[in-house]
Amino acid sequence: MIVPGSGAAPQIHPLDPNDPQELGGYQLLGRIGAGGMGVVYLAETRTGRKLAVKAILKEYVQDPEFRTRFRREAAAAMKVRGRFLATLIDADPDGDQPWLAVEYVEGPSLSAVVQANGPLPEADVRRVLAGVAEALRSVHQAGIVHRDLKPSNILIGQDGPFVIDFGIAQASDSTSLTRTGLKVGTPSFMAPEQVRGSVSSPAADIWALGAVALYAATGQRAFGEGDTTVVYYRVVHEDPDLSTCPAWLLPLVQACLAKDPEERPGVQEVLDFVNEIPAGFRAATTKITAGPDVVPLDDDATTLRDDDATVLKAEVAEPAPEPTPEPGASRRRLLSRPITWIAAAAGVLVVGAGATALALGWPSGVPEGGPTTASAPASASPSASAVIDECLVGTWRLDELTAQVRLGEDTVEATGFEGRVTEFQPDGTELVHYDDAEPLRAPTSAGEYTETWTGTATYPIRTEGDVLTTTGVDHSDVTVVKAIGDESREYQPSGGTPQLDYTCDDTTYTESATGYEATYTRLD
Repeated sequence: MIVPGSGAAPQIHPLDPNDPQELGGYQLLGRIGAGGMGVVYLAETRTGRKLAVKAILKEYVQDPEFRTRFRREAAAAMKVRGRFLATLIDADPDGDQPWLAVEYVEGPSLSAVVQANGPLPEADVRRVLAGVAEALRSVHQAGIVHRDLKPSNILIGQDGPFVIDFGIAQASDSTSLTRTGLKVGTPSFMAPEQVRGSVSSPAADIWALGAVALYAATGQRAFGEGDTTVVYYRVVHEDPDLSTCPAWLLPLVQACLAKDPEERPGVQEVLDFVNEIPAGFRAATTKITAGPDVVPLDDDATTLRDDDATVLKAEVAEPAPEPTPEPGASRRRLLSRPITWIAAAAGVLVVGAGATALALGWPSGVPEGGPTTASAPASASPSASAVIDECLVGTWRLDELTAQVRLGEDTVEATGFEGRVTEFQPDGTELVHYDDAEPLRAPTSAGEYTETWTGTATYPIRTEGDVLTTTGVDHSDVTVVKAIGDESREYQPSGGTPQLDYTCDDTTYTESATGYEATYTRLD
């Protein structure tokens, strides 16, 4: 597990004699390092807040095209907010010394962690990729392409991974510097279209995410190291070396490193994959598929994990007879794939307009008579034509929730989330606030399973007759801790959204679907 102190945090060096003492009114405390675009300083505001301030190199300052583009990209980047982003706080593209100030993350880079401790175990690879994918979603929604995603631009902070330098690499694109041969990006993590000099789309960041995934899990670069020109050639013309890639990760890396940008998955599919959402409940078109060299896991395969979370797969030619379970076997079977298995195959997800636990045990889609599932887009914003029942408008507190769910081989009743507050707005936006809610609870043969949610989820909704339909979901502000026994894991939720039947009057609101019912009391 990644913990603070894994790898060396950047050392703060004293200022050089020629370094400024302040930039933009921020006192400079020392040097963090230097990169391809400038020197990075540790700075402090008058209130004591720490910032990383990057002073742009003189080569860029002298290029008027760069200043114009930097001004535009910095303005756009300052509007981007995301849980896994080191936020751009301030910038001055017009000064004699252009600079930008970014939230300081006290922690090592992913590259430092891997260099110090070796490849990450599966659980940590999933956690890092989920955070980075969420960060990319926020960046792409702002119309920005990162263009230089790499392990050194992913910092491991106290609260998870943080992506830095978004929006700035693109500012240097199409300047005289790039036209004379200076490529923006790092060779092993640059998409083929970047190497060719084409305009980059969000798919270029997905390519880099695949290369980052391989590095995190193996410590290896997909196209090797060495002379830059040689690496560029491999990126454009050769297949990546995935011989050391763990089997569980191989489908994701193969899909992300597709030469054709159109064949790469989107952010939502990456999130579905790393969060182990069953195929029937994934919200995006499936582009991550097992290749010819991957043995898919199914009922005829056995999965073992050692203490370092190394995945070992052994295909079984003929299924053996089911042995008589010994005492305690059901607990060991449920915990043989820790919380990651419980989250995906066992089946507790909060989906739809605050609904929960809608039978993820169904193998694909939903059974006849069950709730329909709609695709959840990358962001949630109400439609201009959204129609919502006026009775719903207001604030409601959840009093009681029950749901029949599949956990492992059993169907159990889940309850919980008492105190969760749902706010319906006239424009068709539903805000679900979890901070004061009780955990979701379900009994299992391995002990009580719980999900503790924090943050606020946003759903665009519409109503017709007695049916409420959600048309998307934004979980970027939500964190879920899933636990069973002594094991727990933190997740960024994602998933499809169903239709719900509902009733509403002056005091009470109910929502229901097959195997699910919840009752709310009006607060206003």
